[in-house]
Amino acid sequence: MAGALVAPHLLQSEELLQSPVWTSGAAPSEGVPRLLDAIPAARRLIREGARVVIKPNISWPNPPAWATTTSPDVLTAVARYCVDKGASSVVVLDNPLGEATRCIERTGAVEALKDLLNTRLVVPTRPRDFVPLSLPVGSQLARVERARELLRATCVINVPKAKAHSATAVSFGAKNLMGCVQDRQVFHREADLQKAIAELFHVVKPDITVLDATTVLTSRGPQGPGIIVQPGIVAAAEDPVAIDSYACTLARWDGRALKGSDVPHIIHAASLGFGSLHWETIAV
Repeated sequence: MAGALVAPHLLQSEELLQSPVWTSGAAPSEGVPRLLDAIPAARRLIREGARVVIKPNISWPNPPAWATTTSPDVLTAVARYCVDKGASSVVVLDNPLGEATRCIERTGAVEALKDLLNTRLVVPTRPRDFVPLSLPVGSQLARVERARELLRATCVINVPKAKAHSATAVSFGAKNLMGCVQDRQVFHREADLQKAIAELFHVVKPDITVLDATTVLTSRGPQGPGIIVQPGIVAAAEDPVAIDSYACTLARWDGRALKGSDVPHIIHAASLGFGSLHWETIAV
């Protein structure tokens, strides 16, 4: 049903009733506001005077048609919702892998945000743009340098692109948060990458995740170009593990059908108590 909100049938246990994922097949300008209106955290946190940080994926200097970065239409819809609800500050933030100016321009992020009041695009690149934060004892990393803007936020919205990834099988919400830290290469050099991604929730825990699956890169991720499919879906949830687990069902990733229980960083995030793993189907 085009434009309908979809709520999950939760098949594993009563505990999962606490982790709904909502989806819409409408155009982002219509579907995103309806999704956010359905999320309790959005109704509570996105309000008059709020300071919102939005974390899209604008990591590569690729056009939106490649499906490697967050759709400008989804990004615009999320930011506009926050402005319309009276947010005093909307910061769109990412530390891209590619050259910053090319990334924000070629991904369409600059164009997407240019007409929105109280909205600015921040690309933290200097050491003073970050603050060091310690992780719990036993974590893969002792500390990370997290973007300073996050300290000022009253609401953090993660807006990842759903895509395949050569190192982690998939890249959804958890993987997208690596763009909040100064040195993401330390995750590769000094840690078990999959576990370190999950443990990043210790220092960057989004209040809401809005997943862009309007188009999905199913091969040669994360940079592409590769095979693209078009689920035409935007999903939203408070539970960052549940929505990543759900996202696994949206495509075949490098030719493989996956569940959340097949992806190590999703499993590890659930084991640490950051959310629910067991998403099987959805129903309108």
